[in-house]
Amino acid sequence: MSKNIRQVRNWRAVIAIAGLAIWSASGWAAAAGNDNGAPLKVAANAPGTIRFDSCARPAYPEEELKQLHQGTVMLRLLIGEDGKVKESRVAKSSGYPALDEAALVGISKCSFNPPMVNGKPVNSWIHLQYVWTPS
Repeated sequence: MSKNIRQVRNWRAVIAIAGLAIWSASGWAAAAGNDNGAPLKVAANAPGTIRFDSCARPAYPEEELKQLHQGTVMLRLLIGEDGKVKESRVAKSSGYPALDEAALVGISKCSFNPPMVNGKPVNSWIHLQYVWTPS
């Protein structure tokens, strides 16, 4: 079963999908996949993608930035039919709780293009990776 994974490396640039599936009341509906794990370009308005104009980039926690901590946090988000985050949790830690929490809080404020099944918006869980890298 594929998972819906999106990776945010640069706030407005790259969203990669390692596999795409949408959860609906009828179960998993596989929409696309990428077996080799290479990044795929996704249309900015694709179902389940962040609407970057809806929120600010998550703030790098000051103490973590001072210590040059970096890592990737995997978030699990329930996106509603309206594109708003209804529930959120950390699925896999970056190794730094402050980075995990900052990503969770920041991304939860964002709006998404609602996931679609048969042309209709649905509530759907997605996985999103947020990469923290001091610049």
